[in-house]
Amino acid sequence: MVENNKSIFTVDDAVKILNEKKSSVTKLLHDLTINKWLFRLSRGKYLILPLEAGVKPEFTEHEFIIASNLITPSYISYWSALNYYGFTEQVSKTIFVATTKRKREMNLLGLKIKFVTIKKDKFFGFKKILVNNRPVNIAEKEKVIIDCLDLLRNCGGITEIIKAVDSAKEELGFNKLEDYAKKMKNQAIINRLGYILELLGIETKLKSGKHYIFLDPLLKKKISYNAKWKIIENIPKTDLLSWREH
Repeated sequence: MVENNKSIFTVDDAVKILNEKKSSVTKLLHDLTINKWLFRLSRGKYLILPLEAGVKPEFTEHEFIIASNLITPSYISYWSALNYYGFTEQVSKTIFVATTKRKREMNLLGLKIKFVTIKKDKFFGFKKILVNNRPVNIAEKEKVIIDCLDLLRNCGGITEIIKAVDSAKEELGFNKLEDYAKKMKNQAIINRLGYILELLGIETKLKSGKHYIFLDPLLKKKISYNAKWKIIENIPKTDLLSWREH
């Protein structure tokens, strides 16, 4: 596996290379795991631990590669993708993975991975990148903004997204951003995006829905109402833009 530059492999991969019975290979992999040569990522899937890992093993493989190999279909998004693109200064210790399947949060040797289950019609807007010469799916720049507006708890709240849009405004395709917002079929996303774009002085053709929604659903207090975007402003505008002063 190492010769093939493949640090993550399945039992079937090992059977093909070793040309042995599956039961024998499974026993071998179990023994190698016990002796800290391998780490079992999930049922039938293993990670080769480097020699320098020592008695207390830790991952040297990129966390995106590990997370992507744990579930299919999937793509890296939310806080993890914001950080990858440099749209946030905040670093989350959790890797966020969007998937159409259900899987419990995992903690692998200190690496926390959260699997965010989304509907199939929201599973779009990602691309393939190479990380250490290995393919990884990650949200496009526009889609990570939309994913975060859909589930703000996975990116640190509305203020982080306002900062992200402002820092990324030279890189974002705003027509695509608005198209993706509509494609999600969640009016709350459109309301929040329109509000943010206007706040930052960016022209938009979006139209709000009929019902009011909280600007940040993580906070339930009410400060004021924005009739144009049907937004319950539960964070003062001075706070939303306070980061510009630093």
